[in-house]
Amino acid sequence: MGYMSLYRKYRPDTFESIVGQENITNILKNQVISKKISHAYIFSGSRGTGKTSAAKVFARAINCLNSKEGEPCNECSVCKDILDGNTPDVIEMDAASNNSVENIRQIRQEVVYATVDVKYRVYIIDEAHMLTNSAFNALLKTLEEPPENVVFILATTEQHKIPVTILSRCLRFEFNRLSEETIYKRVEYVLKQENIDYDEDAVEYIAKLGDGALRDALSILERCLSENIQKLTLDKIENIVGTIDIKLVEEISKNIINSDSISAIKNLDLVINKGKDLRDLVYRLIEVFLKLLMENNFDNNANISVSKEKLIFLIDNLSKLDNILRATSRPGIVLKANLISLCKNNDSHLSVQSVDKVDNTSTKSDTNGNNRDIELKISDLYRLIDELKLKVSSGNLNTSSNSDSFDNFKVKEKSDKKDRIDKTKLNSINDKDVEKIKEVLVKKGKIKIYSALAGTSMYKSDDNVYILTSNAFAYNILRDENNTLDIATVLKEDFGIDKELRIELNENKVDNTNKLEKHFKENNIEYTKID
Repeated sequence: MGYMSLYRKYRPDTFESIVGQENITNILKNQVISKKISHAYIFSGSRGTGKTSAAKVFARAINCLNSKEGEPCNECSVCKDILDGNTPDVIEMDAASNNSVENIRQIRQEVVYATVDVKYRVYIIDEAHMLTNSAFNALLKTLEEPPENVVFILATTEQHKIPVTILSRCLRFEFNRLSEETIYKRVEYVLKQENIDYDEDAVEYIAKLGDGALRDALSILERCLSENIQKLTLDKIENIVGTIDIKLVEEISKNIINSDSISAIKNLDLVINKGKDLRDLVYRLIEVFLKLLMENNFDNNANISVSKEKLIFLIDNLSKLDNILRATSRPGIVLKANLISLCKNNDSHLSVQSVDKVDNTSTKSDTNGNNRDIELKISDLYRLIDELKLKVSSGNLNTSSNSDSFDNFKVKEKSDKKDRIDKTKLNSINDKDVEKIKEVLVKKGKIKIYSALAGTSMYKSDDNVYILTSNAFAYNILRDENNTLDIATVLKEDFGIDKELRIELNENKVDNTNKLEKHFKENNIEYTKID
């Protein structure tokens, strides 16, 4: 006999050897023991999880002459004939290439005849979702009322494509994606059977590359073993498979966290020069940040200084970047531009972006170029709806304002006038003290207040602290009594500013700072700009 691929050589021949699907194999064994065999089954799930293997084992088990505890003996004449493919009563059909109505009509003609040398005639239809609508319609009546000695097993990776009329007539089993631990144990078993030395981290990496499919993991292993290596190591796997060096991925992730854009670009060039898949790099970066987030390493890891908000921001933006790289013809340039954008943002700014996506309470800055246009439009639409509701409730639908008076700038506690803030001002606040105030609010968990303070101007006089904003939504958040009290408490306890807090809505957007300062001077109000 010629060479046989690993996944075929080590294909499970009993229910016990099918790993990771015990919830299904136990039911199938009980059916064999009790002889309560259904007429039709659907085995669905992702690739490489054991659907076809389970169907073959089940076909032998229900026909085995010496079945023990629901398992086929694989020694009797019936089991051997089925294993060797020498029986006409166990038929495997690939629906991808035999999907026409004529193929199903042939099955309808065959089922009426008695079996030759087995108790049950079994039809295993692989990739069943590939059948045409006409083929499904032709199969429907036969599937509903087949002869007593006929069993249909439909295996599919896309159950949603199978008509409901077919699904309702079948006993359905969902095969789970296999865990890395399960794949690891099986790959380790194969290596021991093949007498190949290995490093544990190498087997772990193969299990990870399998991505829930044991067949894929064994195919990767076979590719590595074809190099006639004496010992399976992680370095050899990376060289053979062509994956990105894990250390390089970790370096780029550290560069992003440390806002070191130059080093990030240099390391990215190493990935590009080796011809690696940049989408795979993005996927691995997401994995690194997800691991940090789930393990809470941003609090306890002395080697990595990163906030929870920044990790959420990075994961969110890298996830969206994957779709952009798929569509662009120059992924290298796009990824470099986005890495620079990710590196230049500090934790405070990232917190604002993270809140925007959930609450829509502040305007987004276009930090990632065109890939954020849709988000901005959606955010603007929500904000416009909220402003229209406020204007309708106040009875004022006149959105224009040509007045040059300073009434809009007078310090007051409440105002019903609303306007939207210019998005470009979200990044324009360079005042260190104002940023410190915001940072304290973030540390105290006042993320919504922090978001509303974006783009505001802050002043103080002898008696008052003034916060000026042109964002109507932010204005309503800031003037909430609880939020105002929180800001005033931070100013008093952390910065020694014990003054009455006034929130001001600026309806005009032109030269706000100069006009407000002029207004203070004309009214003999002493003030000091916080700087």
